[in-house]
Amino acid sequence: MDVVERIAGSEKLLSIFGYWPSFHDAEVLWMRLDRHPHGEGNGPTLEVLVHAFEMTSEINPEGYYVLRHQVLVHMQFREIVELTLDGFNIQNVLWGIEVSALPESLQNHRHFDVRFDSSYGVQAAFQCKAVEIVAVTPCTEKGEPIDA
Repeated sequence: MDVVERIAGSEKLLSIFGYWPSFHDAEVLWMRLDRHPHGEGNGPTLEVLVHAFEMTSEINPEGYYVLRHQVLVHMQFREIVELTLDGFNIQNVLWGIEVSALPESLQNHRHFDVRFDSSYGVQAAFQCKAVEIVAVTPCTEKGEPIDA
């Protein structure tokens, strides 16, 4: 089974982008750590809100690449372990988010290895039992939600 198929709510992102995005140049707006369980399973839990988009090859009149599918992606990672987190600041631009499946021999109640690779600001690495896309909300280019 593909790792994306094992992510609860992955269809919310796939229906917008048509593929699993790399989150390159996306920005982490907030992160929340909680030792209590949320949803199914046990704690600790990490929740994040990421402003993501698709960069096209089109150039706008100001000389910047045209961005489309601008969304706020609310992600939840449950039963996290071995968390390293560094560099969270006023701007947190990602090189990408990588979610990979752990080999069965290494799982021990963990199923995913997750990396937030940084371009500027926050970076993180951890393992977790479950990943969920809680919500995907259309937003402005400044990352402000658009009311439907």
